[in-house]
Amino acid sequence: MSSGTLLERWLDGLADIGEAVGGDEPVPDLLDRVARTACTLLDYDFCAVFLPDESRRALTIVGAHGLSGDYIAQVNADRPILLDVRGEDEAPTSVAFRGGEVVTLEDIDLTPGIGPWGGVAHEQGYRALISVPLRRAGVVVGALNGYRKSAHRFDQAEISLVTTLATQVAIALGTAQLRASEQNTIRELRRAEEVHALLTATALRGEGVAGVAVALAELLGHPVAIEDVYGEALAAAGWGDRGRPTVTDDQIEKGEVIASDSATTAGVVLDGEVVARIHVDVERNTLSGIDIRAVEHASVVTALELLRARTAAEVEQRLRGSLVADLLTSGAADVADLLDRARRLGWDLSGGQVLLAIRCVDERRVDGPASERLLATVDRSVAGVTPRPLVSVYHGDLVLVWNRGRAETSNLADRLVQALTANGALEYAVAAMASAPSAIGLPATFRTVRGALDLGAQAGASTVIDLHDLAIDHLLLQLDDPVRLRDFAESVLGPAMRNDRDHATELIHTARVLLEHDLDRATTATALHLHANTVRQRIRRLESLTDLQLSRPRDLLTLTAALTVSRIAGLG
Repeated sequence: MSSGTLLERWLDGLADIGEAVGGDEPVPDLLDRVARTACTLLDYDFCAVFLPDESRRALTIVGAHGLSGDYIAQVNADRPILLDVRGEDEAPTSVAFRGGEVVTLEDIDLTPGIGPWGGVAHEQGYRALISVPLRRAGVVVGALNGYRKSAHRFDQAEISLVTTLATQVAIALGTAQLRASEQNTIRELRRAEEVHALLTATALRGEGVAGVAVALAELLGHPVAIEDVYGEALAAAGWGDRGRPTVTDDQIEKGEVIASDSATTAGVVLDGEVVARIHVDVERNTLSGIDIRAVEHASVVTALELLRARTAAEVEQRLRGSLVADLLTSGAADVADLLDRARRLGWDLSGGQVLLAIRCVDERRVDGPASERLLATVDRSVAGVTPRPLVSVYHGDLVLVWNRGRAETSNLADRLVQALTANGALEYAVAAMASAPSAIGLPATFRTVRGALDLGAQAGASTVIDLHDLAIDHLLLQLDDPVRLRDFAESVLGPAMRNDRDHATELIHTARVLLEHDLDRATTATALHLHANTVRQRIRRLESLTDLQLSRPRDLLTLTAALTVSRIAGLG
């Protein structure tokens, strides 16, 4: 080949590399082109470009020609060129990279004392090797290797040509890496703008915490769950039924984004306190810097949404609390104004009403359950109930007023007690419900219900007390002295209760069923699946133990009152 033809080939090859640098070709593609050009210009059987990995402890193949992709992946994963190896075990490419000088091996089969890399040479099928360091600004940034399947002598002219090519490659590599870095920066800026625009638009549209969860899940491509500090779910996007990571508030008290149970968690902070947690179902170390900033931005937007919701809730709670307090304390003359006030706030309190009160008991804490948390739990539980109950905290008890039937109220009471005591949040909760013919009767009804709560709370267990059928004995519940009421019930029924306990006679239960059936012993026997004589014998035994005669009106009233108190107090 003439010198002119050779020069033209080299100029064409370098121009080809320069053209690739001027375009948008990714760095690995550019280095593949470099390896192909080197093979073409220097008649190598295959060629490879090595760059240090992120730890700078090994060299890996980033571009190549004549080598299969699978082979390159296997070598990079299992047998990269280690830079901390010295002596005979050190590979020629490592020597060239560390020393900054060209390393040649004319015939590996005749080279004495080759280390483990000799086996790689035989596996790859080459006998001659040249490794040229890639220098940029006086710093070695990689190595260009040429391989021949047969023995070959690398003369000074060839070394000079390969070195010249390596110099151009280093310049091209630096330019390509700079362009790639700039493109990454542009992508990050665009990504940051996208994050800011989407989350800001979510806040401006007032989509709430649910909108933040959806937006963040869309940005990251991973499921998102947001919960409050009590572990109650506030919103989720794609999370499903799987559990949420467990973190303590002191881990995220400054709003940091931390790793948590193979997931990522960020704290939502208001006034220096953690008010919620954002969970992303992906390991933190797999998220980019922009992704982390997206989670942080979402935390700020969530804080704003919670502040907005908290402010609105506080206003509504004050309005509800004031309305409930007035309903339970005002006289008949004020009822018309209260009904009009309730109507403007969205509640229709005309006609008969049902009053449900719940007392939450948790003696493990001196200050008791927080009103805000109780109201939040109840509000979530009645979110889908129509019509919406009027809910507030009055004198420490949850109070609900609505115009629904007995069965629906009982079901609602059961659900609320279960929700309030779920996961050991409270020791127990006692609910009591009663009907009022109109809003005028709510104060008296509440006094009865409150008395039932005072008495029922002493039983030490969750229960729902139904006082819908108001009777004269219910006036006892308004005495506001649960200890005296319990003493009264025990003094009347104590001997019978002890007899039931010792002999399983069910005297108390029989008396209750008898009263429910208007003292008709035959009907009572049928209800209890007993013979009428058995019922008669039990009642005589009850009268004997209690010194009461059910034929006497005063004794019958005493028994009825004592049975009511004992049922509510959980006696017997």
